[in-house]
Amino acid sequence: MGTANIIMAALFLIVIIYIVAQVIMKPIKLLWKIIINSAIGLVLLMVANYLAGYIDFNIPINIITFGLLSWFINVIVLYLLTMFVPDVSVQAWRFPGVSVAGFVVPPLSFSYVVSLILVSLSVTFFANLLHDISEH
Repeated sequence: MGTANIIMAALFLIVIIYIVAQVIMKPIKLLWKIIINSAIGLVLLMVANYLAGYIDFNIPINIITFGLLSWFINVIVLYLLTMFVPDVSVQAWRFPGVSVAGFVVPPLSFSYVVSLILVSLSVTFFANLLHDISEH
């Protein structure tokens, strides 16, 4: 009976380690994918601009080509959501700071606008993460 319990515990441990590894690796893979795709896109855009320069045609590198327009739209939509839906609110926030095992993060204060931006970035990140997870 003791050997069976050890085998069951080992199998359970392997399953838990697999699940934890998947939870940790998905965001890392997504971040790596974003970095690689951005670098490839930037190189291709630079090559296209270089080659198209011979015929006086250039593709501008701006917030639209970097995908920041969708993030900016998310900030506006979040602001409008807080204005028209009374149960949704974003407020200025003060992080009290933390000290763990010698690592110290000092207190920080975030204004309303910065809070909107941070919430929008978080929503965008998690929406992209969930989309990426559902694709695989």
